[in-house]
Amino acid sequence: MTDDGETVKCFPRGKLKNIGELFIGDIVDIAVDKEGIIEGVQPRKPQLVRPFVSNMDGIVILLAPLPKPDMMLVDKLIIGATENGIHPIICVNKADMQGAEQIATDVANDYKDIADILVISTQTGQGIDILMEKIKGKYVCLAGQSAVGKSSLINFIVGEDKMKIGELSKKSEKGKNTTRHIEIITLDDGTKIADTCGFSKLEIPLFDPARLSTYYTDFDEYAQNCKFRCCNHYKESDCAVKRAVEQGKIAESRYDRYLRLFTHVEKRWNKRYD
Repeated sequence: MTDDGETVKCFPRGKLKNIGELFIGDIVDIAVDKEGIIEGVQPRKPQLVRPFVSNMDGIVILLAPLPKPDMMLVDKLIIGATENGIHPIICVNKADMQGAEQIATDVANDYKDIADILVISTQTGQGIDILMEKIKGKYVCLAGQSAVGKSSLINFIVGEDKMKIGELSKKSEKGKNTTRHIEIITLDDGTKIADTCGFSKLEIPLFDPARLSTYYTDFDEYAQNCKFRCCNHYKESDCAVKRAVEQGKIAESRYDRYLRLFTHVEKRWNKRYD
């Protein structure tokens, strides 16, 4: 869309076309003749590598009783949000379904100090008014596994069947991905919502494993009391974070995922030159 509100179909020029480096939400420089040509991309503010969205104000992570929640995926999405200074919102969708209450309890236990947590239902409307108040006037993206209800949420918000709704594979109980592209929905109050493709796997960028704990901001309060200044909260002795886990101040389930992710990040880092 141009500065005067005109929508123009555009195509990337030269290098941009070759490398494909365009994110949903990019502010671009264009030249318009018979068609729009993207000549450059303005500096991005926050950006996520998966989903490929830039310049957003927030991320809404959706979970549901089915498909079974992948909490490691949630952790990775939160790492991306933390990297970009974005405060995440976690929505437990399908509140009317059996098991939703337990998931909401588990999510609150793991993420109460680092995310806003809502329980919603597109069937009854529960909690959606609270979500809309939190994202009002902002540009946010929806993220999560396939079939958790991202498209259903969009349809509820806009009041029409705008997005095709997916279903679960009866054999695997995993979502079928029906959103093949990313579309930004603009509401009358200026709120913009990017509905992204569902996914089950997410690889975080390659980085030194010593950085991993910096993305776990709920560790910060305790990490300052660790014996070693550069403690990774892994194999070190006299670790205040591990004590906090033992005392129930940090969720054991979240810390266990941190250890698994640390091992994965460390292995990738050690093989970076192979």
